[in-house]
Amino acid sequence: MISKEANPLVGYQEKMSEGQPSVDDGLNFENFSRQPEYREVNRDLVNRFVLKFPPIFYHVDVATGTGLVPELIKEEASKENKKGVIIGIDPNETSLNIAMRKVLSSGDISIEFIAGLGQDLKRLLSGRIQPEGVDGVSIHDALHEIREDEDKVNIIESMANILKPGGLLAFNSAFTTEGISEDPMSWGKLKLRVMRILGGRRDKQIQVMQIHSPEIYIQMIENAGLEVIHETKKVVNLTKKALTAIAEYPAFFRGALEDMLGQESVPDIEKSRAFKQAVSELSVPALPRVWYEIIAQKPFKSIGF
Repeated sequence: MISKEANPLVGYQEKMSEGQPSVDDGLNFENFSRQPEYREVNRDLVNRFVLKFPPIFYHVDVATGTGLVPELIKEEASKENKKGVIIGIDPNETSLNIAMRKVLSSGDISIEFIAGLGQDLKRLLSGRIQPEGVDGVSIHDALHEIREDEDKVNIIESMANILKPGGLLAFNSAFTTEGISEDPMSWGKLKLRVMRILGGRRDKQIQVMQIHSPEIYIQMIENAGLEVIHETKKVVNLTKKALTAIAEYPAFFRGALEDMLGQESVPDIEKSRAFKQAVSELSVPALPRVWYEIIAQKPFKSIGF
């Protein structure tokens, strides 16, 4: 069952099916992607599935953003003396330009970035991957940003379709119903403080994007023909530095302020500054956030007798 309670700080980007990049005003995900808390929670998941890769692998990262997941896969695969091809896909060309500058191929691992939508993987990857499919696909901290469930389902199915039998899908999100469960009051106070700084107030009549329980994502993944082989939640304490960094990500502050009266007339830079001010005024050094992660596997084809 879909939760009807909206997360006080859920983020969303323009529908991935529309794929419209935001204006390059210096506000993006790059700063947050460099924060140690965020890197480590993603590295832990990357480590888990890279260990299962064959000596030569193909992997596709959907909603790759500024390239953190390909970067981590490259690092971990190199430690394991594995060779491979990593392809990152994202509709936002501004983010991809950052990824292409900072995440480069090495002698043993080829990295490529492609502008496109997660629903179109077969077309985008035609001629770039092996006919039998890839060893891994991933979508980290992005699926929750897709507003329509139909689009979420299409993306998961698209990812499952390019997996070879035995291939792995990795998913994580800090925006499930578990996201703020460790300290919902503090997250709510932070949001209200931002609104006060901006001179706005919440309108409970505004329809905000709903978030899902982990069980809903598991159901979507299983409906795509995959078997969940790992799931867990991890509590990550986001320091003020990390919270200030995420305040530079438009999808985060736009989503958090979606139900504020008059928010559409407030420039992004002002929303970002208001979040940073509210973070600086926090009476605690960090806020706990829960990341939920899943690894699923495409079943091997059964042999009939």
